Amino acid sequence: MERRCSSEETGVKRVCCFCETWESGGIESILTNLLLHMDRSELEIDIVAVCLKESIFTDQLKAAGIHFHQLSGSLYSVIQNHSFFKKLLRERKYDVLHLNAFQSLSFFYLLLAKQAGVPKRIAHSHNTALRKSKGRFLKLWIHKASRSFLTGYATDLWACSGDAANFLFSKRVLARKGYQFIPNGIDTERFRFNPEVREQVRRELHCEGKLVIGNVGRLCYQKNQDFLLDIFSKVYEKNPESVLLLIGEGEDKQILKEKAERLGIRDAVIFYGTGRQMEKLYWAMDVFVFPSRFEGLPVVVIEAQTSGLAVVGTDTVLQESGVTGSVVKISLSKSADAWADRILQTGKSNRSSFAEIVKTAGFDIADCAEKVRNEWMR
Repeated sequence: MERRCSSEETGVKRVCCFCETWESGGIESILTNLLLHMDRSELEIDIVAVCLKESIFTDQLKAAGIHFHQLSGSLYSVIQNHSFFKKLLRERKYDVLHLNAFQSLSFFYLLLAKQAGVPKRIAHSHNTALRKSKGRFLKLWIHKASRSFLTGYATDLWACSGDAANFLFSKRVLARKGYQFIPNGIDTERFRFNPEVREQVRRELHCEGKLVIGNVGRLCYQKNQDFLLDIFSKVYEKNPESVLLLIGEGEDKQILKEKAERLGIRDAVIFYGTGRQMEKLYWAMDVFVFPSRFEGLPVVVIEAQTSGLAVVGTDTVLQESGVTGSVVKISLSKSADAWADRILQTGKSNRSSFAEIVKTAGFDIADCAEKVRNEWMR
């Protein structure tokens, strides 16, 4: 690896943005938005991940001069990952470690950074629970134990919501330090409603005259599209002129397709895959439905509101993300039929006015990026 000058010699702050895995998920979207809208003068930014996977965000960040470093490529090669990271710390001499985490065992990288003399070590919480996986209960126990021992190695605690802070950080350290609220910002102008493009996209999707119910997210247990299919089947019974637009990829895709077949709604469900021009897809929708089991502060809900959509979603997930007055909160304990009724009861409004409401509420990406940059530069 090429040796580079330290920040003391160049006058440039060197920042390590760490993720365990880099792909096309929510954390990657948030970081990409922040970095591309940030004044990057006097900053040299690396994205470091245990495993770099194919991502819709990588090329645009590389074009912006951001470097990528992979550790071992495997989450299971723990010793090798730590060894690679220590070597990277020695060579890159970071001023800031910005660790983006969804579980506290990754806080061990904070300890390694402290030992290497990195002065600012940020732990940033983006979620409120662990993903479903084999050995989840053991992982949760390890998470709680790690949280108790490792939170203290962070100099700064950041979170997208109070629930996200309470999930990831130890109560003792959180009580002593508090946490910095960092909104999941978006480019509000980009998502401002465009009725002409809406009609064009609806024609492309063959959805003219339909009620388009949308959902954006990884097709997985956390995002709960399994229940969404049950909900949509009830909507479809009551309004056969309806379509479900699922945007995302994930491990549950085939299972969901098979379930849609069993429910007799396969022809009314669009498995769109990963979307690059998300704003156009939001404009094509009529209602955004988000029955997620757990989240930090879901950026897709902010995007949906900015595009002028009514949002029907899980009450516990939407506690801090309802900013436009168009959010309907409902419990996952309610039946699919009850969810369907709430969806069909949502009204229409002046969609073009919502972007200004979201911006005023503090979720514009330019403001969020400036806030993060100022914290890095302290």
